Amino acid sequence: MIMLAGENDISNLISNVTWSGDKDQISRKLAFTYLYTDQDANIKSVDIPLGTRIMMYDDTGNLKFDGPALALEKEESDIKVKLSCMDMAFYLKSEVYNTYKGSPAQITAAVCGEFGIMTGGLADNGKVVEVVSTGEKTIYQIIQTAYEDAGMDVHIYMDGLILCVEEFGAQIAAVLTGDDTVINASYKSSIENIVDQVLILNDKGKYIKTLQNEEDIAIYGIVQKIYKKSDTKKDSEEEARKLIQSVENTGSISITTDNYECITGRKVMVMKAGSSICGLFNIVSDSHSIADGEHKVTLGLDFEGMQE
Repeated sequence: MIMLAGENDISNLISNVTWSGDKDQISRKLAFTYLYTDQDANIKSVDIPLGTRIMMYDDTGNLKFDGPALALEKEESDIKVKLSCMDMAFYLKSEVYNTYKGSPAQITAAVCGEFGIMTGGLADNGKVVEVVSTGEKTIYQIIQTAYEDAGMDVHIYMDGLILCVEEFGAQIAAVLTGDDTVINASYKSSIENIVDQVLILNDKGKYIKTLQNEEDIAIYGIVQKIYKKSDTKKDSEEEARKLIQSVENTGSISITTDNYECITGRKVMVMKAGSSICGLFNIVSDSHSIADGEHKVTLGLDFEGMQE
């Protein structure tokens, strides 16, 4: 692994690196500690001000992180400094005032163009949608809304300085086999957030229709939400159906690997004999911990999209 802070190579000064992502957060995060002191001639003294561009490369020289240093922590009694960073998606939180109409890729290109953000591969299904922001939506939310309204489940991410969008799980990151790779696996099933009945009301509060998950109602009883139609441009039944939630099955797996490709938005094939976690899963969160020459990864897996 190679780490640059501006033009300074700090690879030999760093330890305890954590690199992580989550489908519910805009930016990938990077945190690490590095040695800093002006009292020891054997330690190179590198000052890293907030806002410094931090770039991390894997062992083969591929860029894996590019973003600003956002927070710094140091204790006077220690020679270690902790630095927290986010990748360039950090700037997607700027708020927008505009109306956009076109396919999801066209809207993404338009809003990014306004802020000087370069775009790369942009998934698209050609469906024309309209997204309006009077200042309440960020760049990220404009893009996210465009794809959601077009019925696409996508992963929005930065490749260095370039914004890309691909369908969630479009790439297989790795095939994990054997107990020597898989350290641990855990599984959880829950009905805490279940919703199996939705009443649809019009904008005047009058009843229109009831949507049900009859199978869940028979097993777990009725847990109801009410959807009030407010936007005539949207299909009220389609929007109301999004409120129905069934049993949530989640899991995680911990591995030792030198693979930097196991990140949120991709798929992983797990083939561990005797485990309930076996199949092809979407990665919904990831945390890479690199310390003392060992690379450990914990992956949050989406069981809903699991493929045998």
